[in-house]
Amino acid sequence: MASTADQPGTLDAEAIATLALRLIHEPSLSCQEQNVARIVAEEMAQLGLTVEVDDLGNVIGTLDAGPGPCILLDSHMDTVGINDPAAWTHDPAGQRVGGRLYGRGAMDMKGPLAACIHGVASLRGRLARGKAVVSATIAEELVEGPATVHVAERVRPDFAVTCEASSLQLARGQRGRAELRLDVYGRATHSSRPELGVNAAQAMVDAVQALRALRPPHHDVLGDGILVLTDIMSEPYPGLSVVPDHCVATFDRRTLPGETSESVLAPVRRAVEDALRDSGARGRVSIAEDDFTAYTGARVTAPNFAAAWFLPEEDRMVQQALQALAAAGIAPRLTHYAFCTNGSGTAGRLGIPTIGFGPGDERLAHRADEYIDVADLLAGARGYAALVQHLVS
Repeated sequence: MASTADQPGTLDAEAIATLALRLIHEPSLSCQEQNVARIVAEEMAQLGLTVEVDDLGNVIGTLDAGPGPCILLDSHMDTVGINDPAAWTHDPAGQRVGGRLYGRGAMDMKGPLAACIHGVASLRGRLARGKAVVSATIAEELVEGPATVHVAERVRPDFAVTCEASSLQLARGQRGRAELRLDVYGRATHSSRPELGVNAAQAMVDAVQALRALRPPHHDVLGDGILVLTDIMSEPYPGLSVVPDHCVATFDRRTLPGETSESVLAPVRRAVEDALRDSGARGRVSIAEDDFTAYTGARVTAPNFAAAWFLPEEDRMVQQALQALAAAGIAPRLTHYAFCTNGSGTAGRLGIPTIGFGPGDERLAHRADEYIDVADLLAGARGYAALVQHLVS
């Protein structure tokens, strides 16, 4: 006898929880998502979606009801690692305790992925028009956007939903993220005769102080476009009796809507130039570049710049999404993500109208005892189905 999970139009909380636990059980650090990808592809096919895996290893499941709008619902398959298993009171490889699933990736974001797959599949035979595409993408924890852009450029959606946890509320934006790299170049000499060289580390101190004085831009909803020093290293290291001739620092810059890589870099470059003018050192400010190899062997290079995005309350997509979630029995309120998502690719880079919706509490991301409630998974699946129906209608 077929389970309710195999019958169009039904949603089975236990089937969703079972899939989520299977995904949690499989470790999937960035560029090591192959086992999760296999499970996702198998589940999509079993539930009646048309499945393909692209050259990067993204899994794409499609429900096609003919002419009409296309909606892309995106989740990432990779997770961060587990630094200290002893800090967990439940198994980080996946454990069910009553109505709650614990484990790395439970809400970030294997639980939402499972809910999305089942939610969209429940529309098989019931979707009147249009197309729903579920993407399970790679390497979001390395860089937000490029993998989803790769899918979106192929399927050309009219709307996009990032399925990151939002406590079942409707997210209408996020700050973006840029990784800035500051290189300061000096001239090496013996540290007993510093006047014969140019100390790159000392010049870096002046540059960092100048950048601390920069006033960040502000958005009334999303907050400040902060600039935070995250690491610093001089060369040679260790510098035994040598004045360093090179020093590099990395900054995390949270971007706001409308900002570009050039508009972010320009004030930083001016501040560094002013700080180093009389030092004899030379500075270079750039956007760091990500360079990694996907589990398929494909090489991915991309600037580490994820654009911000935001939709006003009166936006048509926002209003339709609110109506959809209300119809699904969810009392939605407007919110926004505190972190960066793959929406930076669909909305920020490609200009595709994008919202965020997902089960789970985003504050649990990357923490010990990460969890998600089974009841929220079921509600999330209902929400995804309702969003598809309303947005393609």
